[in-house]
Amino acid sequence: MPYIIILLVSFFFNISSSFSNNEKLIRITIYPSLIERGIVGSSTKIINYKTIKNSSYKTLGDLLSKYSGIFFENLYYGMDTKSTVRMRGFGEQASRNIMILVDGVRLSDMTIAGANLSRIPIDNIHEIQILKGGSSTVIHGDGAVGGSINIITKNPKYLEDVVNIKSSISSFNTKENSISINKNIKDFVLQTFASTNDSRGYRQNNKFENDTFQFNLSYLKDPLTRYSSGLDYSEEYTGLPGSITLTDFYNRPRFVRSGSIDSFAEEKIQSWKFNNEKKIIKGKALTTIKYEEKDQKTSSMYSGVNIRAKTDLSTYTLSSKLNKKFSNNDFDMETNIGVDHYNSIYRAIGNNWAGTPYHNIASQKIVEPFGLVKFSNINNSNIEYEAGFRQHYYDLDADNYTNKSSLLSRVRQNYAWSLGFNYVLDNNKNFFGHISRSFRSPRLDEIISLVSPNPTSTDIKHQYSHDIEIGHKIKSNNSNFSIALFRSLIKNQIVYNSAAFANQNFDPSIQQGIEFEFDTLINPNFKFVSNLNFIDSHFTDGVEKGNQTPYVPKLSGNSAIHFNFDKQTNLSFNYKYMGQKRSGNDPNYILPKSKSYQVLDFNINYKTKNFIVKGSVNNLLDKRYYTNLIKSWDNKAYVYPQPGRTLFLGIEAKF
Repeated sequence: MPYIIILLVSFFFNISSSFSNNEKLIRITIYPSLIERGIVGSSTKIINYKTIKNSSYKTLGDLLSKYSGIFFENLYYGMDTKSTVRMRGFGEQASRNIMILVDGVRLSDMTIAGANLSRIPIDNIHEIQILKGGSSTVIHGDGAVGGSINIITKNPKYLEDVVNIKSSISSFNTKENSISINKNIKDFVLQTFASTNDSRGYRQNNKFENDTFQFNLSYLKDPLTRYSSGLDYSEEYTGLPGSITLTDFYNRPRFVRSGSIDSFAEEKIQSWKFNNEKKIIKGKALTTIKYEEKDQKTSSMYSGVNIRAKTDLSTYTLSSKLNKKFSNNDFDMETNIGVDHYNSIYRAIGNNWAGTPYHNIASQKIVEPFGLVKFSNINNSNIEYEAGFRQHYYDLDADNYTNKSSLLSRVRQNYAWSLGFNYVLDNNKNFFGHISRSFRSPRLDEIISLVSPNPTSTDIKHQYSHDIEIGHKIKSNNSNFSIALFRSLIKNQIVYNSAAFANQNFDPSIQQGIEFEFDTLINPNFKFVSNLNFIDSHFTDGVEKGNQTPYVPKLSGNSAIHFNFDKQTNLSFNYKYMGQKRSGNDPNYILPKSKSYQVLDFNINYKTKNFIVKGSVNNLLDKRYYTNLIKSWDNKAYVYPQPGRTLFLGIEAKF
């Protein structure tokens, strides 16, 4: 259906008499993300369009996992759903402490569920901005304690008319097809995208289906002003084989454990967004209004009872920002001020393991004004500073709809601040550093589980932390090297206590580490890229005192060799090492740590005229490994098995 809509729209504009190649205008594109770029004193990484376009990565999570300090391990191979981005020492709690955004608007919602990256087609991404550390909270707000990933989609900067068609096949009967169309009609720019993904999956009962449709219409009123309106729709089905015992992992890794053969999850998301960007004297103004509806269904078997849950989440977003530059005889200054407002309504209907029905609702409001100032002395341009502040107002209410009774009502406040500097020794060397205070509010299902006939609430305090980071970067004609040292002291960290069967505040926790990055151009056709990370993340008090944070490896790293065989052909080998990790739900260290693993991937790209052919062999050496080791109630080890060697072949045509 999405393809038909796109083709009809394209046909309509093709026959429009108002369009002429001679009428195309030169326009200035205003990025919605410029406010977040180049954070002074913090580790940042920009994955540009060329890198994304030339890669053979199949999913967004696969792409992100190649970069320093980012861990993305799938529960189910080949799909980004049911997975979490981890960063800066956050493991089990990463989905609540790492914020995912699209065009500067949060994708993460009011629950503990991680952002579903599978709804963001990698082919529709122009740039990815990775910001590490607590200063992310000042920029993006609640839930960015460990960092943020801002995904910038393609925008009217690409003014040429183009039709892009992609098709691929890969292991486990996986097929993906997509089409995108970009069209200019005088002052209007039309962008449409549709994709389908169908996979049998590596495991039994692991079928995956995903349909995505995106439509965006921009009106470029003049070179300084742009209005955009967009519609997004995604529909997804995921079979859930669950985790299996270590014995089954070695003997029958595709097995579905008893009771899970019919387990599945469905998700439908539709959203509408309006965006206004206006260039002003030495600055710009940006306003975004977004409404999103997310409908989810899950079903699983437990002791002969079919447990079903249906949840509906509606979220209204209003984000308004102003960027302005000032200069005088002594200082250059850039200011960013704004306010982010979120209003969510959540409804849960279903039955529990005993067959008892429930119907609960909740609402959450967040208002966060913020300000950020970057300045430098004109007489000493080698050093620049940045200071920021964000205030947080939080209102949460939950009710039992069946009994017409209140479950809880909370009003809280918090704040974040950051101070950063960047000192340039010369054109090739610089030092950077920051100190910051960040926060996050308790998620709704950390305080109270609404998927229960008789939910009880827990009084959980806001989490906050103090961060410090220092780093050094060196550039030469052919090489780049950087090192960053960080330490976070987290107060009131919100953690699930398996002994008490409830989320509690653990006070304090420490997360610290060192990150190295190095790349060098050996010759014009041969490039080496690498990173290495050491992280110490542990609890210092409570029942987990001295324990390492689950799912956080002390040592990890990536390396890659890129070779341009000729002008049309590019080859690469990607190596990944993941160290041992402590299991989840295991405060007494009953289970040993998960085994470390190494994976080697091979990729090839071939370009000819309007076509690109991509191929890859993942896990080239056919290594056996698993992710997310967890202890069960009877002290057994359960894991999520990953496949051995897999194949991928894709073709892209551009007209």
